[in-house]
Amino acid sequence: MSASTTPRSSTSKDPPSGKRKRAEQDVDGEDDLRPAKKSRWQRPDTPPPPPKKRRKHVTNSHARRRKKRQTEKPDALHATVSADRREHLTQNAEILDTVLDTKGMLKSTAGYLGRERISKEIRDLRLTYSLDELVGPDSEWKLDLVEADVDNPGPSFFNDVNDRIFATRIPPPQGDETFPEAASQAAKVLELYRPFFFDKDNPPKGHRRGDFPVAPMGISYGGGQQGAKRIHHSPRELYGLEQIRHMPCFNRLATHASNAFAMWSPNLYQLYSDYMKQLVDMVPNLVFNWKDSIFACCTLNFGPQTTTIPHLDLKNYMYGWCAVTALGDFDFRKGGHLVLWDLGVPVVEFPPGWTMLIPSAYLYHSNTEIGPGETRYSITQYTAGGLFRLVDDKGVPRINMTKREVKASKKLQRERRTQALNRYITVDQLLDMK
Repeated sequence: MSASTTPRSSTSKDPPSGKRKRAEQDVDGEDDLRPAKKSRWQRPDTPPPPPKKRRKHVTNSHARRRKKRQTEKPDALHATVSADRREHLTQNAEILDTVLDTKGMLKSTAGYLGRERISKEIRDLRLTYSLDELVGPDSEWKLDLVEADVDNPGPSFFNDVNDRIFATRIPPPQGDETFPEAASQAAKVLELYRPFFFDKDNPPKGHRRGDFPVAPMGISYGGGQQGAKRIHHSPRELYGLEQIRHMPCFNRLATHASNAFAMWSPNLYQLYSDYMKQLVDMVPNLVFNWKDSIFACCTLNFGPQTTTIPHLDLKNYMYGWCAVTALGDFDFRKGGHLVLWDLGVPVVEFPPGWTMLIPSAYLYHSNTEIGPGETRYSITQYTAGGLFRLVDDKGVPRINMTKREVKASKKLQRERRTQALNRYITVDQLLDMK
């Protein structure tokens, strides 16, 4: 395994309609952007409006099939990884030592969620940076640059001071010509669907990650919810998100990110698997976004220039990994870098189609600006820390607990913090796993 080291520095349905005619149009000759392979409906210039509500007679067979779909557990809960394949993929691996001590996480969480460490005054500045401002002898910050070897790609492992892997950068699967096509298609879909979700009557709102349109979908818990459930959307939003969710290109990208999680952090992935199994047992009708992805939720970043400000994703599971897949048409040598502000300040090249796996509830992160006329989108997968808490609390919201039960639950919460942190492993431990 080659190693380089940075200096140690601080079934989708056709849209219901009384008619069977469908508008058809290819995009750049690619007709794979349809919601499903066998659908007669092909994507028009703009996404169709959601159908009007109408009563539908449900037969017993329909009800049985719907119940079966709802109770099927995602395949990602039982993912297995070949030790030989892991060893093969690490031949081109890059090891990056950082100044981060992951034990600092213990001071930044009560057990499940992140905790803000930057003042509101600084956050309200909502600053974005270009590469020239961050890297180079004439830059203001003079940060280190971590380049991407696109000719001989391999995973990049970010190690803490104890040599434990706490983040990784993953290239597209090598030798798979369908993956770049899927990434390209996904970017086109996000561009196409942006006006479907956002227009002058419903403009995108600013949020803690930046000023670009986003749409979350998936399973959540928190904010007064009495249990785990899928995020609520208006009928129009839900219709559009369901069309996107069932497109093969998004399933391909989501599956690749989840498989990389299982490959490079198997102990942490197993923790996710154990908890999601218990969650599905408690709430059998939960539907994951993709059956081959372990993550419970996803946010679609619609661009057209997705540039985030320095931020934390506080509601994500504190010790868990968030998978960010970059999409679009931009020069990754000049923009779109991932800036990891806690790691001795590296600026990481982040090409389209590549994926970063990071503990986003703890690491401050942002993206550098891209050039005029360029486009950048992204898909972010994650799991809310509240879902882990709900499983530990046996499905009972704390607001419904007695004082004694809350005290016992918080004690368990404190004890499991160190157990979760110990899921991070070194490269040697990773290669010794069978």
